[in-house]
Amino acid sequence: MNKRTKLLLQENNEAEKQLSDSGQRILTDVVVYLRTAPISLYRQESVRRDITQMLLDGEARGDDAQSVIGNDYQTFCDSVISEIPPLSASARVLTALRDILPATVVLLVIWLIGRLSEYAVGIAAWPTLTVTVGDILGGVLLLTAASGGVTLICRTSFSPGARTSRLLFVMLFLCLLAALCAGFFLEQPLFTMHFLLALVLPLLLLFAYKLLDKKLD
Repeated sequence: MNKRTKLLLQENNEAEKQLSDSGQRILTDVVVYLRTAPISLYRQESVRRDITQMLLDGEARGDDAQSVIGNDYQTFCDSVISEIPPLSASARVLTALRDILPATVVLLVIWLIGRLSEYAVGIAAWPTLTVTVGDILGGVLLLTAASGGVTLICRTSFSPGARTSRLLFVMLFLCLLAALCAGFFLEQPLFTMHFLLALVLPLLLLFAYKLLDKKLD
């Protein structure tokens, strides 16, 4: 994130500590819900700052959160978000790409560790890496599951329950199972690369993430 967003985030974190425990819990739900709003992180933090101040002023008067922002927190957040210009289509694409890059790096590192174990037991010949259909499809499924899981958690932050937990578990389990099956059965090779080149890919993706994170918000 850029400097102004980082400073605002730090200020909001400090201000939140001044709220009561119940106020902090409600504000946490609000922040989680805002994370999937089609607005920049800076605007999300601006909304968070305003709501935090509203809650602090209310508590100073002896009012709880319900008295300040009403009983329907989601409707309140939606009404606030609707007043803010949404991100452009290109900004949404770049933001989604930025958000998925860290998980992609983690998957690549895990995949490389798995390939190293194949070298160790003599299954693969050094230094060539073969990328299969199952590798690509499995990675896409896992990234989709991760993104979908985060979105589900954020969109249901005001109404978590057993049904949401079960849905999240089933979704993640099915995607993981499908990814494992893809890796096991779809072994058709797509291309090969040198292992050292594969080591550079996570670093390049991290660099791309840093660039996008600095450019956005």
